[in-house]
Amino acid sequence: MSMTLTARAMSIKTGNPIRKLVLIKLADNANDNGECWPSYQHIADHCECSRSAVREHVEALIEMGLLQKLNRPGVKNGKGNASNIYTLNLDKPVPRKSIPPVPQENTAMPPGSTPPMPVGGTRIGHYSESAIDPKDPLYPQRGEDMGIHADAQKALDYYNAKTETRCRDMKPFVVLLTPTSTRTAYSLDDIRLVIRWVLATWNRRGSGLPKPVNICRVNRFDGYIADAEKWAITEANIDPAAVMEGFNQIFAGLMPMAELDADRRRSIIRLAAHMKNQTTGAFLGYFERFREIASDFYFGGEHDDCWRASFDYLMKPETLRKTREGAL
Repeated sequence: MSMTLTARAMSIKTGNPIRKLVLIKLADNANDNGECWPSYQHIADHCECSRSAVREHVEALIEMGLLQKLNRPGVKNGKGNASNIYTLNLDKPVPRKSIPPVPQENTAMPPGSTPPMPVGGTRIGHYSESAIDPKDPLYPQRGEDMGIHADAQKALDYYNAKTETRCRDMKPFVVLLTPTSTRTAYSLDDIRLVIRWVLATWNRRGSGLPKPVNICRVNRFDGYIADAEKWAITEANIDPAAVMEGFNQIFAGLMPMAELDADRRRSIIRLAAHMKNQTTGAFLGYFERFREIASDFYFGGEHDDCWRASFDYLMKPETLRKTREGAL
């Protein structure tokens, strides 16, 4: 999903509201190279129009120079429903004379014939959520409370301070802070809480960090807040430094000494979700129980010259479960 292309699509005049919605949906599905491959039916379901109307509007967008289409044959002797590959070209404004007239027929789907929206896509390239709600303005409109910009900048500064980065794109935060006809605005405190939760619990891909556009997914933000609030309660009851200190004391001479870092702090909070009591004491009780029932195998073997378990090994839910069941 490309925020840049979605923003451009919103600003382009196409001569028809359904056609513009089709263009926005294509941009929402596109990657950073402007490529996407949704089916006609997938677009029709999301735009609440007929499949034939989508086909007409796609052809109109091609005629306007906004879209290129590569036909793909089906997998069974050229038959089947392999979706086309579309490439968006939204860099150049469309001359008014090149905007096709509004079709008089097959624009909207008759009431009562709208199929149910699929819960999940069935093709690669179908995204079930969007980082930008098409109804949400990228920036507050003139005359609206400009304090939104100030709060968005504060959210961006907070993100940069927590991640030690220099991100400059505050648009995702503006979207969340701006109320719409379908939802109230999220608060700066909500955003800060979710940022802390994301950085503490999400698994990183390589050395990368979650970007604001990933954190500020409008269609998922309510769920993010709920998870972040639960995490905050758990974090308040667990002191990772005390957990690490307890581990080093309980397993002194039996396992390698461990140091607390960001990854191990996250592993402590994640393992807490599998515990009946989410407290520092529960971790210490777990360590004591492991030391009591574990065989020499976990502590270097009979001759003290083999593999040893470690702090990271004890942070695995499977190890916790085996310890609880006495199945080590």
